[in-house]
Amino acid sequence: MGRRRQPDRAVPQNGLDVVYDDAYDLDLGGRVVRLRAAGRAHSRGDQVITVPDAGVMFTGDLVEAGQFAIFPWFPPYDTDVSGTRWISVMRRLADASPRVVVPGHGDVGGPQLLADVRDYLELLRDETWARRDSAVGEQAIVEEVRSLMIERHPEWAGREWIEKGVGCLCAEHPA
Repeated sequence: MGRRRQPDRAVPQNGLDVVYDDAYDLDLGGRVVRLRAAGRAHSRGDQVITVPDAGVMFTGDLVEAGQFAIFPWFPPYDTDVSGTRWISVMRRLADASPRVVVPGHGDVGGPQLLADVRDYLELLRDETWARRDSAVGEQAIVEEVRSLMIERHPEWAGREWIEKGVGCLCAEHPA
């Protein structure tokens, strides 16, 4: 049974709801499926599901294949996303070395998907913060970083999310 602190997630099992907080291992008759809360990253409720004996990881919206990371950054109403924590989560997921990664959007792939998202988020942070340190206005930062990201990944979809990512990372910039 998983740890229980504050009941905020329920998993149906044998007709019953099992409530868990951070982690739960679900035994499906000899195959274990691990449910893990990622903490605040893409959103406050990110979950990662792994099937260890198959080497499969389901990432939800923490990973999007072939597109820019979706930043649900809509201040002041919705600011659950944390770009800096998202980077930490991506490092941790990559360290798990799954064989198969099932992203929230895009094609199923391998561990390179995790590295691609981590590398993109780190570059987005670094380029945003470098410009923020030079006291450039946020709109100029968005334009410069957006151009750089599209140049780096011209085939990726979801270009509208770059601006939201820059906004989130500007807000997380250490002053």
